[in-house]
Amino acid sequence: FAQAYIGRRSMTRHFLLLVILQVLLQGLLARRLEHAASLSEQAHSGPPRKRMKGHLSDATIAELLAKAKEVEEVSVAQREFESAWNSHGLKALPFNEKFLGSVYVPGPPRPLLPEDRRLRAADPSMWQLVFMNPEVVGIDVQSFENKTEADAALGVLKADEYGEGGGIVVKAGETVAENLFLKHMKKEDYEEFLSRATEAPIMVTPEEQEQAALVTVVNTAKERLRDMLQLAPQIAQLKDQYEAKYLGEPEEIFGRPSPALQEFARLYPEYVSLGGCVPY
Repeated sequence: FAQAYIGRRSMTRHFLLLVILQVLLQGLLARRLEHAASLSEQAHSGPPRKRMKGHLSDATIAELLAKAKEVEEVSVAQREFESAWNSHGLKALPFNEKFLGSVYVPGPPRPLLPEDRRLRAADPSMWQLVFMNPEVVGIDVQSFENKTEADAALGVLKADEYGEGGGIVVKAGETVAENLFLKHMKKEDYEEFLSRATEAPIMVTPEEQEQAALVTVVNTAKERLRDMLQLAPQIAQLKDQYEAKYLGEPEEIFGRPSPALQEFARLYPEYVSLGGCVPY
C-alpha cells in the first residue's frame, strides 16, 4: 500500500510538472507571436510619424526647415540676411533649427464635450440644460429626455459668490426657459456655448498636420530672418563698442536688455553676460 501511495504521489508530481511546462511554453509562444505581429505591423505601416503639433523637436524643425528653404520667399530672405550680416562683419550665424528657436504648431481645437455627450447635446429631440457648472468652473451641458426633468434641474440653479450663474433650457435650437443670474456674462454666451459644443470635431489627417507644421516653420523662418536683418546694424555697433573697451572678461549687465543686446550676448558671450535680465 505504501509503495502504491508513493507511486501515485510521484505520478502526480510528474503530471504537475508537465502542466507547468506546457503553460510556460504556451506563454513563450504567445509572446513570440505578438512580437512577430508587431514587426509585421511596423513593416506595413512604415516608421512612426514625427510629432507635428505642439512644440516641435529640433530634429523635426531641421527636417521641415530643409523643405522651407526651398520656398522662394524664404530663400530670398535668407540671401538678404546673409548679405547684410556679412557686410557688417558679424560672427557667422548658421541658418538652422537653432537659429529659428522654439516652434509651436497648434493642433485641431479640443472638443468641448466628450463625443457621447456631444451627440446627446446635438439631439434635437432632447432638452438641453446649458448652465454654469461650479465643478468645471465654466459653462456645461446636461441633456434630458423630458422637459419636466430639465425644468427641475434649471429651477435649482443659484448664483455663485460673485452673482453669476444659472442657465437656460434649449430644445431644437430654441431657448425655451431660463434662470439666469447675469453680472458679466450674457444669455447669448450660453447659447453660443451650446452651438460650439455640438459642432462635429475637426478631423486632421497626418498629412494635413505636417503641412500645417511646414507652413508654421516657413513663417517662423521668414520672421526670424527679417528680425535679424533689422538688428544687424545695432549688433555690429555693439560689437565695435565692446571690442574697443574689452576688459578681458564679460561685462555683466542687469535690467532689461534690448533685442539687439540679447542677440549680441548670444553671439559674443566673451563680451557680455546678461545677469538677471528680463527680456523685452
